[in-house]
Amino acid sequence: MVTGMDRRTLLRAGGGLVATLLAGHNLSAIARAAAVQRETQQYTALTPGLAATLDAMAARILPTTDTPGAREAGAIWFIDAAIARDLPTALPLLQQGAAELDTAAGGNFAQASEAEQDRLLAQIDNGDFFGLVHFLTLAGTFTLPEYGGNRDHVGWQLLGLSTQHHWSPPFGDYDRGHHGEADS
Repeated sequence: MVTGMDRRTLLRAGGGLVATLLAGHNLSAIARAAAVQRETQQYTALTPGLAATLDAMAARILPTTDTPGAREAGAIWFIDAAIARDLPTALPLLQQGAAELDTAAGGNFAQASEAEQDRLLAQIDNGDFFGLVHFLTLAGTFTLPEYGGNRDHVGWQLLGLSTQHHWSPPFGDYDRGHHGEADS
């Protein structure tokens, strides 16, 4: 949760961080795990209760507004695939943090009101647990869809990116006139 920064600024700032942090991970293995999840619709590393808490957190980190958020992007499926494949040592942190969050919410964070969820998340937004879920939420929202998140390219649409496979010249002002087009 960030105050004093609009959603688009946060998304732009987080995109480079996500790409940098994921560069060292075996994304093809995450992609294979995510494909299995999509086929079975079952979590690999997360329990349904833990997934519900993390999904509710993701939905508050990148909420649905006039645009889709982390939930519509399917960030929870990326989170599960990443934990199962490359970050299994992070599972205890997620389990402990989610259990504490559920307790603070009176038993079930996912069923608390959005206002209560925001209040509780504001109390932990400087900790390791929140930091990990925040990172995984951004990664799951903006990564390639084959890695489990970014369902239907929702994350890319939020950033204004096109999913076309071919661009016709000129690609931008930097190369105007270099492809047979007259300079204006």
